[in-house]
Amino acid sequence: MIGERVTRKEDVRFLTGAGRYLADLRPAGLKHAAILRSPVAHARVNGIDTTAAKALPGVVAVFTAADLKEHSRPLSHRLAVPGIRPLEWYCLADEKVRYVGEPLAVVVAESRYVAEDALELIELDLDELDVVTDVRASLGDDGEESAPLLFEEWGDNVFYAGGFANGDFDAAVARADGVLRETIAHHRIVGLPLEGHGACGHFDRTRGELLLYSSNQQPHNLRTVVADVTALPLEKVRVIAPDMGGGFGNKQHFHREELLIAVVATLVPDPVTWSADRSESLTGSVQSRQQEHDVEVAYRSDGRVLGVRTHVIADLGSPTLYFSSIGPALITTSMLPGTYDIEAFEYRLTGVATNKPPMGAYRGFGQPQANFTIERVMDLVADATGVDPADVRRRNMVPDAPRPYFSATGNRYDTPSFHEQMEVLLDELDYPAVRRDQEEARREGRLVGVGLANLVECSTANLFGFCSQFGGYEMASVVVQPNGHVSINCGTKSQGQGHQTIYAQIAADVLTIPMSAIDVSDGDTALLPHGMGTWGSRSATAGGGVVLKGTRQIRDKMTAIAAHMLRVDGEEVELSEGTFSAGAGRVTFAEVAHAAYLQTFLLPPGMDPGLATIASLDPGLADPFPDATGRMNAGSTFSTAAAAAVVEIDAGTGQVVIRSFRIVHDCGTVINPLLLDGQIQGGFAQALGAVLLEEVVHDAQGQPLTSTLLDYLIPSFSDVPRVHTHHREHPSELLGGFRGAGEATTICGPSAIANAVHDALGPLGVRVLQTNLSSRSIREMIRSAGVKPDPFARALAS
Repeated sequence: MIGERVTRKEDVRFLTGAGRYLADLRPAGLKHAAILRSPVAHARVNGIDTTAAKALPGVVAVFTAADLKEHSRPLSHRLAVPGIRPLEWYCLADEKVRYVGEPLAVVVAESRYVAEDALELIELDLDELDVVTDVRASLGDDGEESAPLLFEEWGDNVFYAGGFANGDFDAAVARADGVLRETIAHHRIVGLPLEGHGACGHFDRTRGELLLYSSNQQPHNLRTVVADVTALPLEKVRVIAPDMGGGFGNKQHFHREELLIAVVATLVPDPVTWSADRSESLTGSVQSRQQEHDVEVAYRSDGRVLGVRTHVIADLGSPTLYFSSIGPALITTSMLPGTYDIEAFEYRLTGVATNKPPMGAYRGFGQPQANFTIERVMDLVADATGVDPADVRRRNMVPDAPRPYFSATGNRYDTPSFHEQMEVLLDELDYPAVRRDQEEARREGRLVGVGLANLVECSTANLFGFCSQFGGYEMASVVVQPNGHVSINCGTKSQGQGHQTIYAQIAADVLTIPMSAIDVSDGDTALLPHGMGTWGSRSATAGGGVVLKGTRQIRDKMTAIAAHMLRVDGEEVELSEGTFSAGAGRVTFAEVAHAAYLQTFLLPPGMDPGLATIASLDPGLADPFPDATGRMNAGSTFSTAAAAAVVEIDAGTGQVVIRSFRIVHDCGTVINPLLLDGQIQGGFAQALGAVLLEEVVHDAQGQPLTSTLLDYLIPSFSDVPRVHTHHREHPSELLGGFRGAGEATTICGPSAIANAVHDALGPLGVRVLQTNLSSRSIREMIRSAGVKPDPFARALAS
């Protein structure tokens, strides 16, 4: 079954409306919460008057930070990384607010409508403070007066400062034919799963037990955090993550609101629920990607890069996020060398607080920024030297041997040849013909560009110490019922990836039984002792690996039983199509299962009855912390890709049309090519949106200007062209040979598109040094280059 294009087992349930999401939960007596959020970006909280809100008919309770402090513990970032500032905060802001949308109070009422009405009756006494939304201004690099401090105890706005050096960059500069110095800007966007995050909690006072339903990617780790915040014993907390309408990393964090609902549930007599509406998701939730990279590149005239020095300045917003806002930027700096063999590599990383919502996870987790910068560097070197962009990449690529290869930052690449992968891409693209077509288009006055991007993707990441806080391994239970039906429960959490299908495929492959005889579940902490959840391209590697391990354990026990029943040695028994056989003797999978439970006299002497196991798997290889030099291997394995985009731009409107997008992708052993194609296509939709449409905007006072989908543009189905995908399979060293599969196009898609846009605009003298390539941004870039395009010129010419 592994490797077959199997349609998803869960599709019938979802497509017929039988999915059970957080909003579908309606326990008896359910009450609804609404959250009062700060209307200003920076202020001291003098007081909150909830008297009128409490008096509104239908209101059950109103809580502020002052009400909850004695019932909850503070949150912290949980990253034991040198250079990070200590920081604690509560579910509700108490003495100060630091961004528009920060939670200040919560109302519990008979309905969400009543709760929202009650919010209007709460009176706030706030002393507004100066606001800083620009990361350079927050650092004091803009030459203006000192910036307002978000956390006065720090003395500045730097949440994290660190650095690393490998090789001698200054010596590389001395040997270079040229040095590039540029700033590359990565703009702020937000992940938008169809379903916002939320929680529903109920506290059983008789038993002292809290049941929390949450749309969260890490239910087991959330349980640990909930127990910590509520001061309840771990065994008294149960977390269930029901069906989820997407996650994309946004829901891997432990949000203040879901922890708030857990605390509130212990204080009210009935179950209480809350779900983020779209405006809350856009303005008060996790945002992503915003960084500035000051880059210096020493290069030879033949296109060889001798050294790279980068200062990554990450705009963290208010870093009150559990776990930390600095995580993606740490991965950015770790992955900056990309697929290239760079002799001298240095970086500084500065994580800066501003009066905006917290920066956090979004699909790719810091890697899109790393890939964008290094791939832009390759094209900028090509411009400076006159060497074709493909040749610049060839001359800088990591050599094919040895493997493993250790990057400048310490990542252990267990990858196949990057050279070979790019050549496959160029052959399938017919690169010379595409360049000839481009020249013909330019002679016609059309702006056509070709962009390349190579990718090495960190898979099953350790997140710089996060895994050391929560274990890092994965667990799964595998149970064969007396009739031969198999039930699997895994510690990962599906948000639409198709885990019920791929895990069933793995089990069916091992046990040689139909997928219809296998059920897969997840998301309930009462059914499995621990699990790390789904994030960081780890479900196939860690989740698939532990399912493979557990089903092999079951198979081995059943083989021993079958051998005893057939009176042969275990080595003589073969399992095929659900039947154990040895010579002429045969016994079915179901017969062995029946014997294991109900005919125990058929079991080998000393063997315990039953067919059940709880398997655990630590993928290993990733380093828990950096070494003394700052180097570390950030992931257990690495996936690879090479991508190419062809675009055409209307100089008058700035509109970018993607004529084609092609990717050669290697995620090791492919479990299900059909589902993998969906991951690739969906990731590209998010890549396209990230560079061409989406942008979170705040004004100088920190007010969000993109609070609805009228303002925050996302791609529609008709905006996204088909991705031409070539799957290669070079198994990893991990069990099953799997590598991460879900983020390739999200990471390298923006890079290829931006390189194509840069290439298309080259004749106008435009240089692309930013990720924001909306029509408006491109028009501004064209104007800044001294070109005054006529938006009607193309129409008149035709």
